[in-house]
Amino acid sequence: MSLSIDLTGLVRPHTVEMVKREDNPNAAEFRLQPLERGFGYTLGNALRRMLLSSLRGSAVWGFRMDGVVHEHQTVQGVLEDVHQIVQRLKSLTLVLDEEVDEATLHIKRSGRGPVHARDIQPHGSVRIVNPDQLLFTVEDDREINVELHVNKGRGYVEGDLHPADRAMPVDLIRIDAIYNPVRRANFTVAETRVGQRTDYDRLTVTVETNGTISPEDAIAYAAALAQEHFRHFVEFGRVPVGREPAAPAAVAVTGLRQRLGRLIDDFGLSVRSLNSLKNSNIRTLRDLVELTEDELLKVKNVGEKALQEIAELLQREELNFGMQFEESDGELRVVGAGTPATPRTLSAEQN
Repeated sequence: MSLSIDLTGLVRPHTVEMVKREDNPNAAEFRLQPLERGFGYTLGNALRRMLLSSLRGSAVWGFRMDGVVHEHQTVQGVLEDVHQIVQRLKSLTLVLDEEVDEATLHIKRSGRGPVHARDIQPHGSVRIVNPDQLLFTVEDDREINVELHVNKGRGYVEGDLHPADRAMPVDLIRIDAIYNPVRRANFTVAETRVGQRTDYDRLTVTVETNGTISPEDAIAYAAALAQEHFRHFVEFGRVPVGREPAAPAAVAVTGLRQRLGRLIDDFGLSVRSLNSLKNSNIRTLRDLVELTEDELLKVKNVGEKALQEIAELLQREELNFGMQFEESDGELRVVGAGTPATPRTLSAEQN
């Protein structure tokens, strides 16, 4: 039995935008609206789960250091103990080349002073993202050699869960590895308006990464990963790409749908009027014509002058205030003609 995707009467997003933070290039906010009621939480939860647990990244999973045989000890001539060094290695952010799954890095230090990530010997397949990260501090005039084992993985893996290889040295210290390149991911759902209805969802997803991947690539990867899993459920049935073309009589109706779907930016309204309408989520011509004059005057910063502009716009487009539409059999029908848009004469004060 074939399935038919019928989107009649189902609101779909017409505003998809990304806003990056000026103070942090690795953080961004993504907004999607309008969505059917409840869709915001459905999509937000799935995206957040994918972002926080399923993206692949690189991390240090083990290390060797001169004079270190286990993690519960101090290191001769080094200010920090092994626990502190482990915490700093967890904060080391690096990227392995796409075709490389693991690598071994080396640090060779002679003399006193701090040792940073930039002191790691260059490796052709590894890029250090935070070279200023402090790893440890040498207090004595001595030579210290460190070996860092790096690989790729997903999410968070405890040190004891890393695969044990008997060929590895016995003094290799395994540490918890944080592979996920996303540091923070959260979402909020608020109500938004479409025409006269105010109970649609607006989804806002906030993403911050560690710099190894951009926020937009992270959310795109998470969405593609969710899509890949949902694809298996689609395979239980047959879903057509689209419906058969509508009958010729519906051409005019389709034209009406396209006409009402145009953004209000296209009609020459003043910047003040545009901003006032957009702040109330009135973004398309249909959003505008579904409101009565009294409802428009209740919109913040919309006064008589803005109403005059809107009335002139509707008169040019041969539309009215307070029009009502109905979806029927995939067609858009006018079921309420509304009130004619008659431009008003403004007084000197109103001008």
